[in-house]
Amino acid sequence: MPDATVAREPGWIRGEGVACFGWRHSAAEVAAGDRVAVLCGPVGHEYTRAHRTLRHLADRLARAGIPALRFDYHGVGNSPGTDLDPGRLEAWKASVRAAVAHAREWSGCERVILVGVRLGAALAALVAAEDGIDTLVLWSPVVKGRGYIRELQAIAMSAQPGACPVDGALESAGYIYTAETLDAIRAVDLLPVKPRATAHALVVARDDIAADETLARHLSALGVACDFETAPGWAGMMADHQFSIVPDAALDRIVAWLASRPPKQTPNRGQTPFIREWKTWSVPGFDLGTVNETLCRFGPDERLFGILARGDPATDRPLVLMFNGGSVHHVGPNRIYVMMARRLAELGIPSLRFDMEGIGDSVLQGQGRENHPYRGNGIDDARAAMECLRSRFGYSRFIALGLCSGAHNAFHTRLALEDDAISELIMINPVTFYWSEGMSLEGATRAYDAMAYKRSMKDPSRWLKLLRGDVNFRRLFGVAMSYPRTAAKKGYDALRETLAPDKGPPLARDLRRLISMRCPVTFVIAEGDPGRDLLMSGAPRTASRALRSGQIRLEVIPGADHTFSHSGPRDDLVGRLAAHLGGSLAQRMEPRSRNTASRSRIQ
Repeated sequence: MPDATVAREPGWIRGEGVACFGWRHSAAEVAAGDRVAVLCGPVGHEYTRAHRTLRHLADRLARAGIPALRFDYHGVGNSPGTDLDPGRLEAWKASVRAAVAHAREWSGCERVILVGVRLGAALAALVAAEDGIDTLVLWSPVVKGRGYIRELQAIAMSAQPGACPVDGALESAGYIYTAETLDAIRAVDLLPVKPRATAHALVVARDDIAADETLARHLSALGVACDFETAPGWAGMMADHQFSIVPDAALDRIVAWLASRPPKQTPNRGQTPFIREWKTWSVPGFDLGTVNETLCRFGPDERLFGILARGDPATDRPLVLMFNGGSVHHVGPNRIYVMMARRLAELGIPSLRFDMEGIGDSVLQGQGRENHPYRGNGIDDARAAMECLRSRFGYSRFIALGLCSGAHNAFHTRLALEDDAISELIMINPVTFYWSEGMSLEGATRAYDAMAYKRSMKDPSRWLKLLRGDVNFRRLFGVAMSYPRTAAKKGYDALRETLAPDKGPPLARDLRRLISMRCPVTFVIAEGDPGRDLLMSGAPRTASRALRSGQIRLEVIPGADHTFSHSGPRDDLVGRLAAHLGGSLAQRMEPRSRNTASRSRIQ
């Protein structure tokens, strides 16, 4: 029944020594069987990329009569914990067990299906070796941890260099793996693993590398009825977030394989409640108390979702609205919004990290493209969020904050609101101030490419690379040809801004509007990112005057890339925001275990 309505219910799960955040998916219109599915997603950078696909898979399972639970491991996504906590692999396995126990109690189903992706597939198999798991679906499983670590090392080597602040750790694609975590993952080997009670298994290979049937043959040799197939769409699923594609054919095959096994009995549905508010956060290295996080459903039909984080229950301080960074769901790129929200909450600064409709857990209703960072619905969604926060929690003043496309959406939300409810605007690494339908998402990064090539001109090794022909000449030519036009436009706009301010470039006019609204504006730019050039080329005179007067603040984060994938610059960003928003309270934010980066302000 593809048209069956899926009920999605968020909450936290308590387990032995862990707590984790999750979503329950069910369809009341469909006759349910006696099995429940628990989805074990990847970790690290693959976690956010697979998030949308796993939500679609949970919906399809629910429509097929298999209620599903997807969840974040301890230290991942919205769950408590950090990369630096000890015992990561054991905590992740404990999270799987907690999810299984909750799924059984909630659904009334004793038979459990574990669907695992990448390292999540390894965790599922390891748990199945110790607990009674009826069915396994292992999608591109990490069979040997050593190979997985080599992949992480290769990703780290290909990225912009940056020092990891933790001795012996590996920082790869925005996540830290301590020496203890690396050793635990290296020890993973699924070939000696013997699932204790698994009757059926499906090993799903990805379609972009050579298929390896070793694990499927191993399970078959143990007496498990194991099937093997290669499913299409892996590269699209794991593409950059705004370009990712849900692998429909792969999901159809997985659901069809599971649905082909008839139920043995009718389950006795449970009424297990989800925890709606969590009150026991604390950040290692910061002796600041606790943070409360509350789930919020709002907007038409409560289709929008966000998490309110606060420490002090007082509502007289402005609340920070965190707009999606690109197409990443509300945890933010490299989990930065979670880190930001919890640290600010410990200072008494509340925040709401939320998904715009069509992104993350705010499921698209009606027409439009899912997963689009510039859909144009940010203003309405922000209005709905503020109305929820006013009516349910008593907040009346707000600060709009966003990274990348979130900066664009925050900017236009403030311009669209005539009242003074949004008292401040914080834009982090904007790549465009004006988006219109038909623009390429890649086109919005043209300025970023120009900055990258400008830096490369000062690096002798880059010239050697050019002479060897190891350069994308088409991309370089496109950037080079656009430079004269950009320079000419900048000069023309500066002249218009001087001679006819009311007919000047749009950015200059809009910045003057914000100044007339008495709305402070802060730009936070990663070193080498194009945000400052975009600002100064779009409104050279207005921006220069506002920077001198302090009406606009500009801070540059040394060593940072666009999404703050290194922990040092990421901590620097969060510290600066805390210092700015929290004033003297921010002095309490200094961690005992790390040296903070330089925090010079560029005005």
